[in-house]
Amino acid sequence: MKTIDLRGNWLLLGKSPEGKGIACQLTIPGDFHSALLKEGIIKDPYMGFNEKDQLWVGQSQWTIEREFEYQPFNGRSFLTITEADTFFTVYINDKKVASGQNQFARYRFDVSDYLLSGNNKITIVFDSAEKKSVEISKKLPYPVPYMKYDIFSPDRNLARKCQCHGGWDWGPCIMVSGIYGDIKLECVEDGLFNYVNVNYEHENDNWIAKILVNFYSIVEKSVHFDFEIAGPDIKNATLTKEYHLNKGENLISVDLEVKSPSLWKSAGELEEACLSQNTIYTLTVKENDVSEIRKIAFNTLKAVSKKDKINGKDGRSIYFENNGKRIFAKGSNWIPAENLPSRLTDQRYKDLIESAVKAHHNFIRVWGGGFYEKEIFYDLCDLYGIIIWQDFMFACSMYPASEEFLSEVQNELDYQIPRLQSHACIGLWCGNNENYGAMNWFEECHQNHDRYMVDYDRLYHDTIGKAVKKYDNRLYWQSSPCAGPDDFADNWHADTMGDMHYWSVWHERKSFDAYLSIRPRFVSEFGYESFPSMECIRSFADEKDLNFTSKLMEYHQRSPSGNSIIIENFSRYFKFPLGFENMVYLSQVQQALAIKTAVDWWRSLAPSCMGAVIWQLNDIWPGPSWSMLEYNGKWKLLQYLSARFFAPLYVSAFIKDKLLYVKACNDNSRDCDINVKVQYLRFDGSQYKAEKNINIKAPSASVTDIFEEALDSENAEDYFIYVSSTINGKTSSEVIFPALYKHAALEKANISMQIKERSCDFEIILTTDKPAFYVSLDNDNLPGLFSDNMITLLAGKEEKLIFTPKAGTKPSLEDVKKKISVKNLSGSY
Repeated sequence: MKTIDLRGNWLLLGKSPEGKGIACQLTIPGDFHSALLKEGIIKDPYMGFNEKDQLWVGQSQWTIEREFEYQPFNGRSFLTITEADTFFTVYINDKKVASGQNQFARYRFDVSDYLLSGNNKITIVFDSAEKKSVEISKKLPYPVPYMKYDIFSPDRNLARKCQCHGGWDWGPCIMVSGIYGDIKLECVEDGLFNYVNVNYEHENDNWIAKILVNFYSIVEKSVHFDFEIAGPDIKNATLTKEYHLNKGENLISVDLEVKSPSLWKSAGELEEACLSQNTIYTLTVKENDVSEIRKIAFNTLKAVSKKDKINGKDGRSIYFENNGKRIFAKGSNWIPAENLPSRLTDQRYKDLIESAVKAHHNFIRVWGGGFYEKEIFYDLCDLYGIIIWQDFMFACSMYPASEEFLSEVQNELDYQIPRLQSHACIGLWCGNNENYGAMNWFEECHQNHDRYMVDYDRLYHDTIGKAVKKYDNRLYWQSSPCAGPDDFADNWHADTMGDMHYWSVWHERKSFDAYLSIRPRFVSEFGYESFPSMECIRSFADEKDLNFTSKLMEYHQRSPSGNSIIIENFSRYFKFPLGFENMVYLSQVQQALAIKTAVDWWRSLAPSCMGAVIWQLNDIWPGPSWSMLEYNGKWKLLQYLSARFFAPLYVSAFIKDKLLYVKACNDNSRDCDINVKVQYLRFDGSQYKAEKNINIKAPSASVTDIFEEALDSENAEDYFIYVSSTINGKTSSEVIFPALYKHAALEKANISMQIKERSCDFEIILTTDKPAFYVSLDNDNLPGLFSDNMITLLAGKEEKLIFTPKAGTKPSLEDVKKKISVKNLSGSY
């Protein structure tokens, strides 16, 4: 086999809105917007209002071309393209070869008859996905509705393309186009692998890897296939076998025995050392000089859904189990990390996934309005033990069920499911995001529900469901949210069955304690917005724009009334903050407290509730959103707080129905001794009433009630409750306000900060004269992480934190002192 790599430099050709010809260099993998930006033809769409000025790019036709050398041989040559976005036609030496219309499919075109000896030219014409979608919509027998935002691309649901490129309630409308994966010529004498799947059976420590190979042969002949699983502690897991191949597709199955492999564990099951890693093995299948390689791991991960009874009502569980142990899913939803694919790098994926792992996340839901992620994403999740809920790429819309559309969907399923199936991290396949519930959003569906229900069933049951069963044995969950496989019950506000999206606090503007009113089985979406740091805001805004209600700040806020909701809850809970920077700080405090309210309660309900998956981990561009990590990867306060409330062993304290609850959530496989101290303090730091000391043993995989007490509500504004827990010599703390924060008799705290340089990090020593709450450090234009953040300082008690600069950076002590600042609640107004 010979491969001619066609990645690299191409020529991009097009026209400006004024009809002027454009010719510039393009790097593949990459997108056209990035090439135009590099040449200065467009401005950065993330800055200011520039997004509007680049809409013409997605509405235009673009051509890319390059030359390559080719020498004839005794075989066939296939042009293989992945992640071609979206409607394209291929020409070789000015002759039309083939076309495609699906970003998520892999295309293999036999181009042998178009190639010349020596120099060849390849040209690919990309039509506007927006214009093609509008053309398709005009031919539909009836409308296929979809969610629309202030700035959107029409009929985006008719293109098999990343849906959020057309605008969403947290991101811009940038209809990028290009090739983001491979483009190559594969010159073969025998054939090519379509896919390699692997499933497992085991008895004790003896494992059988059941390998299924789909091989496309260009000739009929007998050949030898070599199979090998390699990795630590594996010996003699090899096999060579002869098969007779027919011309076309051939299915080949073989079993390989592996003795005593290391078992894959989820992030919570791995050793407690930071960024512990699984053992990953390599499966290689080879025919002649053609080979296919899969990274695999041995596990028993599965999603479980069983009918049961909850508080006398019919219920249905959903939870994940690995190595015989139930796992509480603690994590977040993943959206595309970038709207301009050329900017996506392996290092950005690594930084984002490692940020999740460092904060004790063990679960990520890949949301259905983006794209099937790159191999590096799943490789990292395999390595670090992140369980993946994998949506198929359909979101917040109706979709056609025509033969042509379903055929395109089938093409992507035939590629994507086998591509991802061997990854140990995949826990569940889900048909779509909110599309069943979306039938209640559109007037067209109200008028003819049966019509859209039939289309829904054809797509998600007859097409996607059957494809999952064909290629894999994992659970297929038809929609998120839903009450269970093939269950069409409304699950937006029903909390006894299946997974739930709970948005009443944000979209319905209910108070934070509304989270305490439900007893869910698994929450796969819930969120609360905040602004990013000043560092991030200044990357897209000028000083004149630094106001929550400025035109630009409202422009970058894509959730309807989003800034107003944030401000409204300032006045609901807090004394109103003074100045823009304090509003930014308080927005992050507010977000963190909202989400903590939910997680503390839902974790305490285990094993009835077995998942709290926050919307959302990351951002696609800079601006206010529900994210835990800013666009540049910087941690918001919520991310720091999640490292505490998602810890495997966590002592939570919360108020419900005027009662104080203190509970221990132990997800570990071992019992643990805990010392808990409950202090009642006035806001000058003096004792309000006698403290309580409690020693308990928290059994493994359990929730333990530590303490419960009715609160003194008459004088609620006069004191706070400080709960500290010591586990294995390490102490953490939680603070509880019996009264609204704005009514509490806070005293102004004067915080002093000392910073000392150490060998590879910096020690920060904080002290205060009065209790200081939600004390938060910021590292402005100083990449790195704090050991903790958003903490409580007690008067006269020294707290030490560590700032670790990002790998590869070596800031001076003077620079660190200059760029690290501190804020607290009493200083915000």
